[in-house]
Amino acid sequence: MAEALRDLIELAIVVDPVFDQNCYVMRRRDTHDVLVIDPGLQHPRTLELLDRHDLHCDRILLTHGHPDHVNGVPAVKAAHHCEAAIHPDDREQLAAVHHLPGVPADLPDVVCEQDLNDGELIVWQNLQIEVLHTPGHTRGSVCFRVGVDLYAGDTLFHRGVGRADLPGGSWPALVFSIENRLYTLPPDTVVYPGHGQRTTIGEEMEHNPFVVHPRYR
Repeated sequence: MAEALRDLIELAIVVDPVFDQNCYVMRRRDTHDVLVIDPGLQHPRTLELLDRHDLHCDRILLTHGHPDHVNGVPAVKAAHHCEAAIHPDDREQLAAVHHLPGVPADLPDVVCEQDLNDGELIVWQNLQIEVLHTPGHTRGSVCFRVGVDLYAGDTLFHRGVGRADLPGGSWPALVFSIENRLYTLPPDTVVYPGHGQRTTIGEEMEHNPFVVHPRYR
């Protein structure tokens, strides 16, 4: 079932070279509609990708509200007339987008029309996307689970974890989220992080130097 789902989905990753931030463009292969996760400074290349392949973004999902993950939202919305969704606890982060280096002074405010809630199943193109609330990096950080793939934002990286020293961050909350939400997923779950290369839950349980699963300590 999981492999069949992967065969159905085409994934493009557009990386922001300034912050090494990943924007994910998910397309169901039998449609021209895409879902965009975390459009940042690379949004001109993301929009060019969509134009080149005659694709339409019908929804934006945000793992959290930090400026490097959301500053491309106004441009994508303007070009494709879609809506954006974020966890309500991270709406407090959106005003800081104007303080990110590289963001033009006239950038419109980032507006998210929809809320994301823990345990919610988003139905998109007849596919189910599960929302996992994983506070710690920010109060409203979430991950998106699609089959055996996880879009983890800045909660979990390849051999790393998100910072917890910024406004809204909490180290105890981050450790709890990783140990009790992410490390309970199947070990072969592929993790697509907000920065850097992909990994798996099993690899991080054993080798992540910040949060090691108890069985490997």
